Amino acid sequence: MHRKRTEQKNDPRIIKRSPTEVAVICSPFTSSGMNSATDGVMYNFSTHGSYLEARKKFNTGTILIVRTVGHKKVSLSKEDANPRLIGLAEIKWLKRIDDKEKHRYGIGLQYIL
Repeated sequence: MHRKRTEQKNDPRIIKRSPTEVAVICSPFTSSGMNSATDGVMYNFSTHGSYLEARKKFNTGTILIVRTVGHKKVSLSKEDANPRLIGLAEIKWLKRIDDKEKHRYGIGLQYIL
């Protein structure tokens, strides 16, 4: 018997996401990665990944070091964990977000460590 995709244990769409608004710095995991660092804001996270918006465009598949640098606003319940302070994550998808003041990029990350 085949199970529906939404019933699969590792389906990222059914893993609980916790809303937040956390300032982050992210840079590619390379020897020259700090030269490409950018700031951003993490808007939600789960045990397997997170969504953030950053000023700089990276390629899908890039491994990023993501470090939280401060909470702007956090709306967590007592049952929720805090977002990771630092971690490695792979960019699974990226989309450009245009507004009147600046260009940003929405980034879907999957944690590696």
